[in-house]
Amino acid sequence: MAWIDSHTHINDEAFNDDLNEVLKRMKDADIKKTMLVSLNEEDYKRSLNIKDDDLIIDYALGVYPGDVATFSRERILEIYKLYSDPRIKAIGEIGLDYHWQKDNKEAQKAVFIEQLKMAQELNKPVIIHSRDAVQDTYDILSKYPVRGVMHCYSDSKEMAKEFIKLGMYISFSGTITFKNAKEPKEVLKVVPLDRLLIETDAPYLAPVPHRGKRNEPSFVKDTGIFIADELQMSKEKLQAILNENYDRLFYKK
Repeated sequence: MAWIDSHTHINDEAFNDDLNEVLKRMKDADIKKTMLVSLNEEDYKRSLNIKDDDLIIDYALGVYPGDVATFSRERILEIYKLYSDPRIKAIGEIGLDYHWQKDNKEAQKAVFIEQLKMAQELNKPVIIHSRDAVQDTYDILSKYPVRGVMHCYSDSKEMAKEFIKLGMYISFSGTITFKNAKEPKEVLKVVPLDRLLIETDAPYLAPVPHRGKRNEPSFVKDTGIFIADELQMSKEKLQAILNENYDRLFYKK
């Protein structure tokens, strides 16, 4: 059994100079599958050039909250056409970000809702970005139920329980390995094993002992081993759980 990185951006320009080496390090670290997340259409088209015969690279596409200014009905239709590609396993990363985008909340919510409607119609899972917007994110998901994952979860354990009731998975990034990460460790305690995922969000949020460096998929192993220790289980058991959860969420209808 191998590790899975359920959310990465190796299509980012941060990997332009050494992508082949990054892919090799993935395999050396026993990471065999990853979800390559695109933040817009051009991002997705570039992602299709990232290939390796020994890796399973799945794709997700969505309009990121920071990109809503260029959203239009015409763009919705163009994105909808792309979703016919069976390689796209999820709609994301979509959601709300009130940390960096404080002056366009209503536009963000409108775009989020449009994409949730597409997910419902196409029966695709979603990858949710929520930063400083947990209540609005929850309220909208309550009205437009879908299956999906709370990417890089950073809110309270109480809200984690509520998202789980909605059918969502909870994904932990490398931040859970930080010494001051008390809340993520508390959240981990309340997440059912069948709703657990891990990710890198590379090139961001590198785990200990790589904190401060550019993150990459091979580092998900460090997050996985840390979580296995926190849960007092073998890494092999955690790998099996994560593989099953990933496949259930992204492959089953």
